[in-house]
Amino acid sequence: MTLNQSRLVRLNDKPIDQAGDFVLYWMQMARRFSRNHSLDYAIKCANELGKPLVVYEGLRVDYPWASARLHQFILEGMRENAVTAKKLGFTYWPFVESPKDRGHGLLHRIVARSALVVTDDFPCFIIPAQSRGVAAKHERAVIAVDSNAVVPLRLLGDAPYAAAHLRPKIHKAFAEAFDLRSAPKPKPPRADASRFQPGFELAKLDDIEGLIAKLPIDQKVTAVSARPGGAAAARAQLKRFLKQGLPVYADHRSEPMPPSAVHGSGLSPYLHFGHISIEEVVTEVFEATGGYARSRLHLEVAGKREGFFGTDRNANSFLDEALTWRDVGYVWHLHRREDTRSLETALPAWARATLHLHAGDKREFVYDLEAWESASTHDPLWNAAQRELVATGSIHNYLRMLWGKKVIEWSRTPEEAYQTLVHLNNKYALDGRNPNSYTGILWCFGLFDRPWAPQRNVLGQIRYMSSANTAKKFKLGAYLDWVATLPSPGS
Repeated sequence: MTLNQSRLVRLNDKPIDQAGDFVLYWMQMARRFSRNHSLDYAIKCANELGKPLVVYEGLRVDYPWASARLHQFILEGMRENAVTAKKLGFTYWPFVESPKDRGHGLLHRIVARSALVVTDDFPCFIIPAQSRGVAAKHERAVIAVDSNAVVPLRLLGDAPYAAAHLRPKIHKAFAEAFDLRSAPKPKPPRADASRFQPGFELAKLDDIEGLIAKLPIDQKVTAVSARPGGAAAARAQLKRFLKQGLPVYADHRSEPMPPSAVHGSGLSPYLHFGHISIEEVVTEVFEATGGYARSRLHLEVAGKREGFFGTDRNANSFLDEALTWRDVGYVWHLHRREDTRSLETALPAWARATLHLHAGDKREFVYDLEAWESASTHDPLWNAAQRELVATGSIHNYLRMLWGKKVIEWSRTPEEAYQTLVHLNNKYALDGRNPNSYTGILWCFGLFDRPWAPQRNVLGQIRYMSSANTAKKFKLGAYLDWVATLPSPGS
C-alpha cells in the first residue's frame, strides 16, 4: 500500500456500478477545488472508468447548532466554489435545504445514479454517521478520503496520550507525505458531465443574506462580516499572517491582542470548513521562510519540538502547532470519537479520580448557562473572552484555555462544566464542532496533560490558570479596549 492509498477508507463492501452515469464526489468537509485529496481521487476514478465526474455540495438546516453565522460562512464558500468549478470546467451541483425544498431523498437519488461515491473522511460531528448512512443504503462502493492532514491519519497509530507521543510519527512520515501532496489546480476528467441534469434546482447563491433570513436556523447567532468564508478569504488571511504574524509567532502568539495584531494565524475556521488545505498552509509557510527541500528538515532532531522544520524558529513553532497539535486532536478522534460524550469516557484515570475527589468542594461562584452565555460573571477577563466568542466567533488561543478552566471552577459539577463548554464553543465558534474543539476543551480537564501540585479546590490536580496570573503575564489593555468596542451578548 502506498502512502496516499492509506488515505482511502472503504465504507462498504459494494462493487463499482459499471452502469452508473458518473462518479460522484460528495463534498462534505474538504469544501474546495484545490489541494483536495478527495477530489484528486474522484478524478482518478472517473478517468479510469471513462466516466464523467459530478461534484455535489449540500447544506442542511437541521445540523446541531445550525445558525446564520455558520450558514453564512459555508455559503460564501459554496458561492466561490460555483465560480471556481465553472472556471476549471467541473460539473458542480450545490443544494441548500429550505422550508420550500427540504431535499428529502435528494442525495440518495443522486447516489443511485452514480457508479461510485467518493466523499471526505472527517472524524467528528455528524460527518461519520452521514457517510455510513449513505454507504449502508446503496449497492455501490462508497469511499471516504482523508484530506485532514499532511500525514494520513491512519499512519499515525493509536489515539495519542500526549503531543510528544505523536510528534515522532509525524516527523518520520512527513517528507514522503509532503512530496505526495494534492494537486494545486486539478484538471476535470476527460468525460464531460454537463449533459446530465441534476434533477433538482441548483442553489441560487447571489443573495446569501436573503436566503439565510428565510431559513429555520438560529438567527440570533449572527454572521461575522469581518470573517467571510471561502478560499479567497482564507488565502487573504494566510497572506496577512505570513507578513505580520509569522515573523513574531514564537515569542508573541500567546499574547492576548486584537485580531489586527495578527499574532495567531486566524486560519482555523477555514481549515475546519475545508476552504483551505493544511498542505497549502504548510507550503506557503515554507515559501515565506526560505523555501522547501527535504534537506531543510533536520532529521537529527526528529521527534523534538524545536528545529525539525529548519532554522527559522517562528516557522518551527507554527508548524508544530499546525501539524503536531492539530493532528493530536484528529488522530484521537479517529479512535475515540464516541468518548467525547462525557468526561467519564474521555479523560485519563488520574483526571477522573482527582475530579471525583473534589466533586463536593464548595464553589466560590456558581453560574448557570444564561450567565455564561451573556458574559455575566464577576470576572472581567472571562467576560471579555466570552464577548469575543459571541461577537466574532473566536477566542484568543491563550484565553480560550483560561475560559475553559474557569467554567470548571464555577460550575456545579465537572460534567455540567463540560457540557456548557461544548455548547458555547459549538454554538458560537466558527471553528467549533471540530476534533480540536473537543480535545481543546478536554485538555482543560486534564486530557493530554499530567497531574499538577498542589491540590486545589474543585480542580484537584488539574492544571490551574487564573485571570490574575494572566494579567501579570501579559499586558491586556489593548485586548480589553478592543473587546469593549464589541456588541454585548444579546444586544
